[in-house]
Amino acid sequence: MWSLDAVLSHHSDLYKYWNAVRGTRAMPPRSDIDPMDIIKILPFVGLIERRDDRYFWRLIGTAIVDHFGRDLTGEPYGAHFSPAAFVAATTATFDAALDQEAPFFDEFIYRSLQGAPHAVSRLVCPLASDGAHPPMVIHTRIHRYCSVVPERSSVADQAWGELKNRWQISSLEEVEQRTEEWARVACSPVANFS
Repeated sequence: MWSLDAVLSHHSDLYKYWNAVRGTRAMPPRSDIDPMDIIKILPFVGLIERRDDRYFWRLIGTAIVDHFGRDLTGEPYGAHFSPAAFVAATTATFDAALDQEAPFFDEFIYRSLQGAPHAVSRLVCPLASDGAHPPMVIHTRIHRYCSVVPERSSVADQAWGELKNRWQISSLEEVEQRTEEWARVACSPVANFS
């Protein structure tokens, strides 16, 4: 199990890597991403590809698998979450990142069927298509439980979610600011969570 303090830098680590790999381009292609370069954050990384008008999990880090309670690799993104408006809002971030060729920072709240509320932050960075890969997004995902955690809570069982905030990101400073603010207030909306 990872502590929250240990993983807060992962959003910044992904942004720094993505920004270095893209160089002067708007966004790098998937073929420029080498998982060996991001070993430290790989458990918190998801790689999601766009096929036609849908998104699919291409890679899902072990920390995300542990949190979800199952490996969703190859499955349609959002197949185990509700309401549909929430899934649409989270995939709209992928569309925005790819269409605007810019990273985005999301904050949302989940409640699993067992009732465990938790806050999630995610940095989403776009990856251009190339001859071997469709357009994709790479993201880091950090979660924080807001109360006692059930012994084996599976988030990927029709968990209910709500997107709280979305920001376009243009600098490392913005990533650090958003991450710090999220960590400070991540579970404050739970009192009004229904």
